[in-house]
Amino acid sequence: MYLKSMNLKGFKSFASSTILNFEQGITCVVGPNGSGKSNVVDALSWVLGEQGAKSLRGGKMEDVIFAGTSGRAPLGRAEVSVTIDNADGVLPIDFSEVTITRVLFRNGSSEYLLNGETTRLLDIQELLSDSGIGREMHVIVGQGQLDAILLANPEERRAFIEEAAGVLKHRKRKEKAIRKLDSMQTNLARIQDLTVELRRQLKPLGKQAEVARKATIIQSDVRDAKLRLLADDLIRMRSEMAEEVADETVLRDRKEQVERELNTARDREIELDAIAASENPQLISAQENFYRLTAQREQIRGIQNLSSERSRFLAEEAEEAKATGRDPKALEEEAQLLRKEEATITAQVKISQEQLNVDSNSLKAIEGQLALEENRVSASLRALADQREGTARQEGHINGLRSRIDATTGEINRLTTVRDLVQDKLKVHRESFGVIETQISSLTASEPGLDAIFEKLKVEVKASEANLKTFTEKLQSVEKLRAGSLGRLTAFKEIDELVKSTGNSGLIEKISSLTATCESELVKVSADCDRVKFELSTAQEVLNKVNQDFEIALSKLNESDAAMTGLAEQLAVAGQNVKNSGEELDRLSSALTAATEQRTSDERDLAAAIAQFESHQSPVEPDLTHLEDLRSQVSDARSKEVEARLNLRTIEERKDAIEQRARALENQARAERDAASKSISRREIRAQAAVTAQQIADAAYEALIQIESSILRAGSERERLEASRSAREGEILSLRTSSRELATELERLTSSVHKDEIARAEHRMRIEQIENKAIEELGIDVQTLANEYGPNNDVPTFYENEQGEFVPGDLIPYRRDQQEKRLAQAERSLTLLGKINPLALEEYSSLEERLRYLAEQLEDLKKTKKDLLDIVKEVDDRVQQIFTQAYEDTAREFEIVFSRLFPGGDGKLILTNPSDMLTSGVDVEARPPGKRVKRLSLLSGGERSLVAVALLIAIFKARPSPFYVMDEVEAALDDTNLGRLLGVFEELREKSQLIIITHQKRTMEIADSLYGVTMRGDGVSEVISQRIREVDSVS
Repeated sequence: MYLKSMNLKGFKSFASSTILNFEQGITCVVGPNGSGKSNVVDALSWVLGEQGAKSLRGGKMEDVIFAGTSGRAPLGRAEVSVTIDNADGVLPIDFSEVTITRVLFRNGSSEYLLNGETTRLLDIQELLSDSGIGREMHVIVGQGQLDAILLANPEERRAFIEEAAGVLKHRKRKEKAIRKLDSMQTNLARIQDLTVELRRQLKPLGKQAEVARKATIIQSDVRDAKLRLLADDLIRMRSEMAEEVADETVLRDRKEQVERELNTARDREIELDAIAASENPQLISAQENFYRLTAQREQIRGIQNLSSERSRFLAEEAEEAKATGRDPKALEEEAQLLRKEEATITAQVKISQEQLNVDSNSLKAIEGQLALEENRVSASLRALADQREGTARQEGHINGLRSRIDATTGEINRLTTVRDLVQDKLKVHRESFGVIETQISSLTASEPGLDAIFEKLKVEVKASEANLKTFTEKLQSVEKLRAGSLGRLTAFKEIDELVKSTGNSGLIEKISSLTATCESELVKVSADCDRVKFELSTAQEVLNKVNQDFEIALSKLNESDAAMTGLAEQLAVAGQNVKNSGEELDRLSSALTAATEQRTSDERDLAAAIAQFESHQSPVEPDLTHLEDLRSQVSDARSKEVEARLNLRTIEERKDAIEQRARALENQARAERDAASKSISRREIRAQAAVTAQQIADAAYEALIQIESSILRAGSERERLEASRSAREGEILSLRTSSRELATELERLTSSVHKDEIARAEHRMRIEQIENKAIEELGIDVQTLANEYGPNNDVPTFYENEQGEFVPGDLIPYRRDQQEKRLAQAERSLTLLGKINPLALEEYSSLEERLRYLAEQLEDLKKTKKDLLDIVKEVDDRVQQIFTQAYEDTAREFEIVFSRLFPGGDGKLILTNPSDMLTSGVDVEARPPGKRVKRLSLLSGGERSLVAVALLIAIFKARPSPFYVMDEVEAALDDTNLGRLLGVFEELREKSQLIIITHQKRTMEIADSLYGVTMRGDGVSEVISQRIREVDSVS
């Protein structure tokens, strides 16, 4: 028996359906912190019945349902299924695989399923109790549980051993026996009180006989009136019940329709959620593209404005340069204005220069640190240079030889393999004609037999289906009989309680007799029901077997046809393959000889090079972590310094341009004629610069037009996706509103149907009470009651003649008020007679019999009490025996495991009260090597964790379970202790399946399979699996 698979859907971070297929041996679950690894452990605890939300690391149980993320909506329920391989029959159930499912809805409702059938948690716990998996889940060691074991008191540590030893079911048996004892004591007191009361009633019975004789005639009148009123009640209630059934049918039809509409709406909502999840990355990409293009547009627009301004400025200078003979005073005034602007820009240059100085100083400081670190690393590298210089060339030469030898070896192996394959193929091809012809003949001969088997199985399937239908109908009939018997028994018991309160011993005896008869009938019908269920189960198994054989036969026929076709094709190409294989074999033999000679030469060279290389020691690399950090800081500082320089350069260029302009104006004013000759050259240069600036501006304009178009497209795409999302969210909102309305209506209809069922059950019970009352109290069957005493029948009358005798009178129509008046008058007459017992002598005898019966019951109860006390003692002895053996085994295993985990140390388990094995707690003494302490609180954190692990493993080895789950139990251990613990895990793997949540690489190395858990960008955990043994075998 082992844990085969687990399916999580909507549980914590596992929003999507996730299946983990476990193998026998060790399975490791790895992943970064926060990825959801421990949720796998929580899911296993939860599906096996964990009821504490805090144990699942939550505040309330609804916290296990996926709560949603920014990119994914929350879910309405959590579902976890775990499949256990039961091929060895450890679990007491007739299935080779057992699937346990737990579902929790956000409204708080939940359910358990066993192989798809709804069941109770108690049934699941009892099913698993004998397999070593207790209710307290000691096989699941979660985060923090090691500290809980260490901090536990001795009684709580005893509970761990009892849980593993299966003592809990015996303690439950003892508790049940004690409850029965308490209930039995109450029954004893009740029977004793009843006996006293019956003895008190014996004396007045003799006086009642005379009065009973006078009351006979009046009682006859009372009986007739009661029968007619009872028949009226019966017919009226049957009519009302028929109306209620019709109304309930209408409600059920509407309820089914609402359920279908609600399921459709929920399915559509799930579909829209899936579409939203798939389109969300597209929307994010479209938004990022839009923002990126917008930023590029602003950058290009800045380049365009700068180029246009420079082009305009150069063009104005060129135009100004064309003009000659300007007024020197005007030129000086213009130069003066430019000098003022130059002063303002000079102040800005100063501010930028200060910022540049700050950034430069910061850069120099970091570069100084970097230089020191580079000097240190350079010194280390220079120290290694001599070693590396001598070995680098040799290593390169050796690697080259090895690569060439590996390549040659690979080629030789390939040629050898191909040559062998070609030889084998040549041999096979030469024999293929005979083999293929033989196979074709065999298939041709076997097809008639397969056809006959196929037809025979078709007939058997039809016969098995008919047989299954017959047993199903029989089971339905027997179930109806049992339901009727159970209803009558319930009614008898209720009547018995009512009659007992009246003290009418005759009726008590009759009701008791009828109750016993009904109980006997119920037992017989239940036995028939169980027998028919067994026959139905057998018929179902036969049908499943026949269907399986039918599918196998059909598969064989199809395989035979496919094989025939394939053989015919093979026969056509076999001859050509023989010729091709012979030619290929000659070519491969020549190539193989040449490759072998080349490899021999290279191996001689490699041996000589390795002998020389091994005389040198491998150099040790210096630590470059700090150097890389400083280089990163220098890079950041240089970026800031460059940015400051660019800013300063821009301002200085503007200042220089203004200064040049002012100087040009001043020079122009002083040397107008000299400038005339130079003006032509400057005008051409500035004109060319203006053209270049204008070209840059035009190019930027074209790029701006293109990027604007791209922005429009990106914006349209973004708006389209956002509109799609808005429309979808609107539809989801509408669906949820509709779902809530349908759910409300469904709840109302369900409540109405339930109320109608209750009302109909009450009507049915009242009808049954009337029928039982007619049969048991008035001694008449129901059919006679309705036919002869119904409201459509006339009522006979009687009158008293002169002799005091009652003679028949005229018939009168039935009227309920008259019959009620008649009944009341007759009952008043009986009341005037006082207490009447027409069967005084019979009641006296019956009362004596009742007393004897109660005395026997009293003795039986006393005997049963003694038996229950014996059971309690037997359970105590059994618990003591089981715990003693389990404790001794655990203590022995603890000493062995402790000595392995703490070589040279001393650890043992001690009973707090050895004289009382039923209540004694268990304490732990641990003395690691080299220490004299025994108290756990004085140990280090790693030692305490290792002691707790030692105790758990001792329990596991003393009383093995099919599987164990451990969540980061080795996290606090160093390499040495981890290695020891992994050795113990290797031993546990031989008898049990281990599932370990870990971050340790060495733990992963012993695993048979790995599961990697990662958190996707949308906040949902995802699982990736790898079978390590398969990878090792392939490599």
